[in-house]
Amino acid sequence: MAEEVENQESNDAAAAAVAAATAAATPEDEALALEEAKKSKKKKLIFIIAGVVVVLLAVGGYIYNKKTEEARHQAEEEAKKPENILKKQLADRKKNDAPIYIPMDEIVVNLPGRGGEHYLQTKIVLRTSDSATEGKLKDFMPLIRDRIITVLSSRQMQELATVEGKTMMAKEVALVINSIISPQLTAIYVLQQQPSTADLQNLERMNVVPKETSTGQKISVEAANAAAAFWNITEMDLPVQAVLFSTFVMQ
Repeated sequence: MAEEVENQESNDAAAAAVAAATAAATPEDEALALEEAKKSKKKKLIFIIAGVVVVLLAVGGYIYNKKTEEARHQAEEEAKKPENILKKQLADRKKNDAPIYIPMDEIVVNLPGRGGEHYLQTKIVLRTSDSATEGKLKDFMPLIRDRIITVLSSRQMQELATVEGKTMMAKEVALVINSIISPQLTAIYVLQQQPSTADLQNLERMNVVPKETSTGQKISVEAANAAAAFWNITEMDLPVQAVLFSTFVMQ
């Protein structure tokens, strides 16, 4: 009996010790659990923030790319406008680069005149300051040669025997070529020159300006003045600045 009492007391003591130990550990465990909970919440918050940042970056990147694409498209559309093309051409021409001389193949044409059949044998050299002009000339060379032959063969031999006649013909040839490779710039140049009726008739014949311009007065003084004030174009601003002759033989 005494032994049973002793065992019971021992069990009670052990239970009391366990209860005391459990009671003593509970605040630390709660603190640890609370700390772990805080860390877990913090990790979740970091993941959420990181996810939001990724989404914002993606959205921002999309918006930026879209705006950049729209800006690029708008810039391309602006660059295609005739007035901006002309501005760029003029800016390029104003650089005063060293001249480039482009020789053409020999041209032989029949000339009307008194005293029988005559012909003109000539080699033309074109002056430009733009290296891209040579490529444009090659692209349109069959048409350019055809128009030049038309201009040359329309002149009287007696007319080409004078310095003035030869100079006027060189200017016409330059206008013909420029109207083919740079029609907009050439049209503005023609507008601001306010040519006489006789000059207009020559330009009509060369297809530089529309037919019947001289009689229909399609080129108004106001338009010519506006073009001259805005662009102020000279022969040196055109792709082909001058037409020179390396040979000029008439028989």
